[in-house]
Order: sequence, then C-alpha cells, then structure tokens
Amino acid sequence: MALAETGMNVLRRWWPALSDSQLPELHGGLALPRNKPGLPLDGKISTLPLPAQLVLPLLNYRREALTPLVSVGQQIQRGQMLAEGLIASASGCIVAIEPRAILHPSARHELCIVIQPDTDTADHSATHPIQNLLSIERLAQCGIRGLGGAGFATSEKFASAQVASGPLEILLINAVECEPLISCDEALMMCEAPAIIEAISALMSMTRCRRSVLAIENDKLAAISALQEALAAQPNSIELQLLPPIYPSGAERSLIQRITGQQLAAGERAAHRGILSINVATALAAHKAQAGVPLTSRIVTIAGEACPVPVNVRVTFGTTVADVLRMSGNQAVLDTCQSRGPDRYRVRVGGPLSGFDLMSLDAPVSATTNCISVHTLQADSTVQPCIRCGACSEVCPEQLLPQQLYWYARADHQEGAQRFGLDSCIECGCCDVVCPSAIALTATFRHAKDARREQQRQDAAAMAAEQRYLAREQRLAQRAAVREERRLAAKSKLAVSADPIADALNRARQRRKPRVDKAMNTGGDTGPDGQS
Repeated sequence: MALAETGMNVLRRWWPALSDSQLPELHGGLALPRNKPGLPLDGKISTLPLPAQLVLPLLNYRREALTPLVSVGQQIQRGQMLAEGLIASASGCIVAIEPRAILHPSARHELCIVIQPDTDTADHSATHPIQNLLSIERLAQCGIRGLGGAGFATSEKFASAQVASGPLEILLINAVECEPLISCDEALMMCEAPAIIEAISALMSMTRCRRSVLAIENDKLAAISALQEALAAQPNSIELQLLPPIYPSGAERSLIQRITGQQLAAGERAAHRGILSINVATALAAHKAQAGVPLTSRIVTIAGEACPVPVNVRVTFGTTVADVLRMSGNQAVLDTCQSRGPDRYRVRVGGPLSGFDLMSLDAPVSATTNCISVHTLQADSTVQPCIRCGACSEVCPEQLLPQQLYWYARADHQEGAQRFGLDSCIECGCCDVVCPSAIALTATFRHAKDARREQQRQDAAAMAAEQRYLAREQRLAQRAAVREERRLAAKSKLAVSADPIADALNRARQRRKPRVDKAMNTGGDTGPDGQS
C-alpha cells in the first residue's frame, strides 16, 4: 500500500473552495461540506455473508493483550467468550491462534484468533447460551462496546454511572456524524428509527435517568424525519436536539459542552457530572443485549472518490478489509491495489480527517471500524517548516496548542507532550486541514500516543518484575528466619539439658527399630526338643 496522505491534502483535493470564511463562530472545529454517499434510500441495509475466515485480535479497547480462553481445534458458538471481553462473532472451528495484521497506522501484527465459520451466512440462529444476569453484567457478557469510534467497554460506562454520586441527570445519545463520507449512524437511523427510540426508552428505565437527549445534526433530513415519526408513535420524554454540522461536534467532551454547557477536564468522566453519553448504535446494541443478543457486527460505510460502489453494509467482526471490499461489489479496488501499476488506490480506515491509510488489506474489521474509504493515490504536498501562524490553535476543538505539542511529540519528549495536552487530543485532524505547511500533525500526535502507551506497558512490566523479585526475596527471608528459629530452639534445648550425651543416646534409641526374632520373621524350623 502507499504512504499515508494527510487529511489536508484529501480535503483540498475534494473541496478546493474550503476557506477561512467557512470556519464556525464557536471555538475550534470546521464547517465542512456534506458528502454522504451510499445512504440506504430504500430503507434497507444489507448484511455481507461470512468470509472463509474471521480474524479476531486478542486486544481490548485499551489495546492491552488478552489471554485466550479457547484452543486451536475447538468448536465454538456465536457469542461464546473467547477472552475477557472478546466474544465469537460466528459459530465455527478455531483453526489458528497466531499473529495477524490489525487495523493500525503502522501495520502492526498482534496475536489473533482465527475462526472458520460453519456456514456462509452471517444470520446465525444458534448462539452461545447467556445466563440470566443483571443488566450491566449482560452488557459485558454480550461484548457490547462503543460503536462511535473509541470502542470503550459499555459495561464500564454504565457501571461508572451507577456508582457516581447522585442520580443520573442526562442520558445523552450521540448521533452526531459530521465528518465527510461517514454515514453508518445516519443509515441506521433511517432504517431502524422505531427500534432506536424503543432502546433509548428502555435505557432510561434501566438507568433511572431523568432526561434523555438525542443529538443529531440538522442536515440529516431523512434520519430526522424517521426519528420524529418514531417519537410521535409512542409516549416518551426523549428530546431531539438539532445541531449545526460543525466537525468534530461528535467528540464526547465537545458535545457535552454544547448540550449542557459543562466543560469536562481531561480525564474526567462524564458520569461524575451525572451524564451518560453513548453512541446511537451502541444504545441499540445495549438494548438488544438485555435479550441476550451479542454484539457481533456493525454497519460500515464504504465510500470515497475512487470507490465504484459506495454503500452502507453490516459487517461481521473479524471480516478482513479485503473481504469487505470484494463482497460489497468493489473487487476493482482489490485488483488495482494488488497490481504494480502506477495508478493504485489507497484504502483508508475512518474518515478523510480522523482516519489513517492501511498498509495491509488483511486487517480485520472491529467495533471501531465505522468507515472504509478508497481514494486515488496522489503525491503528498511538500512539508514546509512551521511558520507559527497559529491556525491550528484556532480550529482545535480541545483548545490546545498543536504547534507546541508538535515539537515535543516529534522530539519524543513525553513530559513536555503531556504538559501541552497530548492525552486531550482527539485526533480529529482539523489542524492538518488548516496547516499551510502541510505538516502531518495528527499522525505525529497519534505516533506519540502509541509510544507513550508502549512506554507505559514496559514500565508496568518492569514494575511487575520488580514486585515478583521482591516477593521472592521476602519468601526466601521468611524461610531463612524459620530455619534460624528452629536452630535456635534446638540449641536452647541442648543448653538446658542436664546430660547432653545421655539425651543424644536416648534419641538414637528412639529412632532405632526394635529387634524381631529371626524365627518369628522367617517361620524357620525348630528341633524336636523345641530348640532351633
């Protein structure tokens, strides 16, 4: 695959008329043209058939390695727990547990479970039996994860809201999807609006929430109409909040600030403010989990300027990007990518701003894969030195100083990068769009985050090794202390004895086995006079 192309180059090629006059009045963000190909105008979303193999990475949403609970050759059922928080997306046989490519900017390989499905259809009727659990436990058992991008464990979100001080004030359903090309949530709302409203009502009862707000941009006319019709069909207290399409309004902290006026600090959980924010597709999946339906697929947008057939389809987790393109009618993309000609395509996961280019099409789709976009390969613009114009700071929705953060991130200065808010960066790509020097700021920040996570992993491993060493030293010291105590006890006993030699002889006699008559032991003959 080709080298990554910055979001700025992508947007300027698609929309050369983008100018400063389109910037919103609010701090940060961009007002981008609406470009949502592949919406289901017939009200139906097709499901792709199962591929020959499904690849499920043994990673949780924190990108921490998981320990498999299954083995090669084992038959498994859809919904069965393969590792903590990882469930089988189809019934079949485990054919391998080995490193495979995953969706990552560096094309890294991680340990994955490879499943050979039993059938070629993704509509399985047989699922792994789920016990009658509490609501939050069901979310974990069914593998419900955030479908909005970050992929957080939904059970942890609900649990944090449950233990937070005070009642839950707002259930915020995030249906904001203003990045160009991505339309999976909009397609879901157009086709399943009644089920979504029913799910939100059920979640309000489950969480005992006083208020529910469904936030959506005002340019999603078909989805808004479907939601309004569903809201009118049943009594509820759900508020439909229409917002101007300013990217990236769908980021959790930005959305909470726009809806409630409350500004969350970096690392602060919304539940501590009485707010539970979840994606609209996640809300529907959480409601289905109460009936024991596991989360094994999601809607994925397939689009882009070079995509022959833009469409929204439901894809089973573990299906590779190559299989998705082939089964969705975009075989031409695969043929061109696999050729060695100069006019190859570039395949990108995510939108033109927040996504990244793929180096391998064998990486599997996961809960965080909302879009696969295809573009014509073009040379990157020449990167120029930073001129300190401050344009990146003006559009940053987190009110950071990207130009300062860039210097520390590029120098691998972790302390300085943290001081300038590396963890607060949501990798939206707005700074890339407005940078006149064509600096790949977002890619640099993403790399710095990965480096920091790797450093934290190594530090945790070193600390665990140190703890094991200290525990071993403590065990050895305890054993030595016990031996010394026994030695001192024996020594003191000898010191108080009146006759140590007699005591030693006594102990020897006690250890000696009693003699037994040879004749009694062997049953030997005796003479006529009774003597042997």
